[in-house]
Order: sequence, then C-alpha cells, then structure tokens
Amino acid sequence: MDRPSAASIESFAKDYGKRPAIVLTFLDWGKYPDEAVMRDVYSSDSVLMLTWEPWHAETKQAIDYDAVLAGKDDAYLREFATRLKTIGRPVFLRFAHEMNGDWYPWSAQKIGSEKYRQLFRYVHEAFDRAGAANVRWVFSISAENVPDSNRYDRCYPGEHYADYIGLDGYNWGVTRAWSRWRSFKDLFSGIYAEGVKKYPKPMIISEFGTTSKGGDKARWIEEALQEVRRMPEVKALVLFNVDKETDWKFMPGTEAAKALKKGLGDPYYRDAMIKNLI
Repeated sequence: MDRPSAASIESFAKDYGKRPAIVLTFLDWGKYPDEAVMRDVYSSDSVLMLTWEPWHAETKQAIDYDAVLAGKDDAYLREFATRLKTIGRPVFLRFAHEMNGDWYPWSAQKIGSEKYRQLFRYVHEAFDRAGAANVRWVFSISAENVPDSNRYDRCYPGEHYADYIGLDGYNWGVTRAWSRWRSFKDLFSGIYAEGVKKYPKPMIISEFGTTSKGGDKARWIEEALQEVRRMPEVKALVLFNVDKETDWKFMPGTEAAKALKKGLGDPYYRDAMIKNLI
C-alpha cells in the first residue's frame, strides 16, 4: 500500500469532497512510525490511526510473544511510545487487531485469549510508563468471529486498556468461494448491538469496504452511510480505499465514488462526527 502523504490526503479531499479526519497506516514489529507520515498527517489537520501488527509482515512470520512478555523488547516499546508521545497530538493505536479471526499469528485461536490479553496489557503498560497519554487505544476486532469459537470478548483487555472499540468488516461480494454480497448493515449491525451492550466505550468502524463484484457498489456505500447514522456510538469510520485483494477503491469519476462524495457531504459526516471523535 502507498505511504500516506500530504499529497494523497489532498487528493482524497479533492476526489471525495472531504478531508479525512483519520488517516490509517500499518506498521509491523521492530519498526517505528514514519516521521514524514506523521508530519504530513498532522500538518493536514488529520489524525493518525496506526495499525501496529506484532509480526514481520514481509515474511508473515510471528514474533516471539513470550519474549515480549519477558521484557526482551522493552527498549523498543519505550522508544516507540516516546516517539508517539512527542507528537503532542492524539494518535489512535490499533494494536494486534482482528485477533478473533484466524488469519494472523496473534490470533487468539493460535496463542490463546489469555496470552493475547497479557500481550495487549503489557504493551499498553509500557506506554503508560513512558507517559504517552496522547495515545488512544483501539481494541479492534473483526465483525465476525472466525471460527465461531474464537470469540473477541474473551480477548478484551479491560476498561483501562481500551479507549475505543474498533469494528472491521468487508463485503467481499462474489470474489471468493465462501463469500456472497452483503450489505453494511448485514456486516455490522449485529456486532455493533452486541458491543454496545458489553462495553461502555465509543466505537470506530476501523476498517470497512466493498468490492463491486456481485452487486451495486454505489448503492452499497449510500446505504452504509445511512446506516451509520443509526449507530450513535460510532464516532468515526475508516474506509479502506485501496485496491488490494479486490477493487476496494472508489475510483474517482465512477458512480460509486460520486455516491461516496455525496454521502460525505452531509453535515453529519462533515461536522458532527468530527466533534465527537476525540
């Protein structure tokens, strides 16, 4: 994926009629936040959401989670926290996201929910010791448990350790043998209602998107933006607007992009949601 930049932020604003309030980026273990990215994001009056993945992304290899818990990466954690602290602005941190799926090595199905909780708390506490109070912690889950027994609620680290509940979900349409066309409501309404009952925390749709394969992409995003307005605990939503496994991107000039731009022009997304974000 392309590195977020001031130019890409300006391009988004031009294409869709709204400057992004949140800019999402990904970082794997052993690396530090890109200073150029942080500068560009905050100079554009946006806020960084950093998805910090505890693995080596290039090889898809797990790190040694027991070693982390034994303190062997404490210097790295301290330096990472210090670099975010020096921003002096809020930073959303999604650590070890989608643990209730089976696709990452930190999946609770693979390492166990207890170890996952320990890992999340350990990293958070390292930031507490570094005084990185500007970091907003997002406990970010998949909208579906995969498999069903891999439940997100067993991984919840506790009230002190999560500032927001993040929900991730995608409409894969007919791009996979196991998938079908699903509306935003179908993806998110159940997990949203469940989360509201379980956790007294504001929510963020921390990743969402749709393919065009199998349905009407323009209508999908139109209905999605309408549905979010019926989810008052959702304070922000982060569109995955990059073609990766399929055509997630809302290509400028298409009917889907026009529908997105029209929806984001509503005062609810232009003003109200921003005021309630941080």
